[in-house]
Amino acid sequence: MKTTYMLYCVLIALAVFSAPVSADIIGDANDDGRITTADSVLALRMAVGSIAPDLESADVSGDGRISSLDALMILAMAQKAQVYVNAPETVSGTFNATIDVYNVANLDSGQFDLSFDSSVVNVTAVYDGNIDGTTVPVSDWHFMDADTIRVLFDRSGADMVTGSGSLATIHFEITGSAGDKSVLDISEGGFFDLYTYGEGIPAIWNDCEVTIGVPVKVNAPETVSGAFNATIDIENIADLDSGQFDLSFDSSVVNVTAVYDGNIDGTTVPVSYWHFMDADTIRVLFNCPDADAVSGSGSLATIHFEITGSAGDKSVLDISDGELADLDTYGEGIPATWTDCVVTVTGTV
Repeated sequence: MKTTYMLYCVLIALAVFSAPVSADIIGDANDDGRITTADSVLALRMAVGSIAPDLESADVSGDGRISSLDALMILAMAQKAQVYVNAPETVSGTFNATIDVYNVANLDSGQFDLSFDSSVVNVTAVYDGNIDGTTVPVSDWHFMDADTIRVLFDRSGADMVTGSGSLATIHFEITGSAGDKSVLDISEGGFFDLYTYGEGIPAIWNDCEVTIGVPVKVNAPETVSGAFNATIDIENIADLDSGQFDLSFDSSVVNVTAVYDGNIDGTTVPVSYWHFMDADTIRVLFNCPDADAVSGSGSLATIHFEITGSAGDKSVLDISDGELADLDTYGEGIPATWTDCVVTVTGTV
């Protein structure tokens, strides 16, 4: 029994002080983005067979099954401060990653290293964090090498802070090409308070991964009157064969009357079908069945609108459920970022 207890303690320590390199957080059984006692309860229910086991999220011990050990380990993890690198899964242009923290107590200062593949993304700035409305000042940041920055934060001379929020915001630029991936790997993390400065505050540190996507944007005039067009613009696509997207809008402000073919660097992108999903959403499908896959920049389609509202009314043109496919990686698709826009009615004539 003593040997078993010691093994449990070792496994719990490994779970608490190590950071899984995954967008799916090991121990987050309910998939809400953090580890809480609710996850421990779910793991226990999996262990006794009252709900289906989820090895990917709840097998913290890594033994290929869900048991009471996993529930105990998750409960221990839930008592610690938790840090997550939070960035979009697919990125283009520039983007921010926040270093989110959950359930930290009496934080005075700390640090972390953030590593990345500088041939894919690179850091251009680091900004202060904020925990429950209180600023967490970044006192210094610098490059340790081409692929790693170190960030130090310090509330020297101020009250310690408790709660949840962010330690810092990291601003990135894209240096790679569509399809390239980089892990944003957080390490060397340490929290300190004024009472246990030498020991630090125990925490779990979690990485994430980003993939560079092709930028797709809804391009429409900011102010509109009468009828107008919105183009679905795309940049630097390679080997596009087919795809689709949904476009939503406020039909009491604007409404779609027609959809026309797109054009990428002089090659037509035929709209094979479009229809209303409901009063406020259309789905557009495009396909190049009789031509080689197309590469370059241009538009996927042109959407023709009429005004249905009054001066001053606004509508988001919200693009979603977008998919781009080529013939080589059809099942996976081409990663992309999809960006909306807003139009404001200035008149109805």
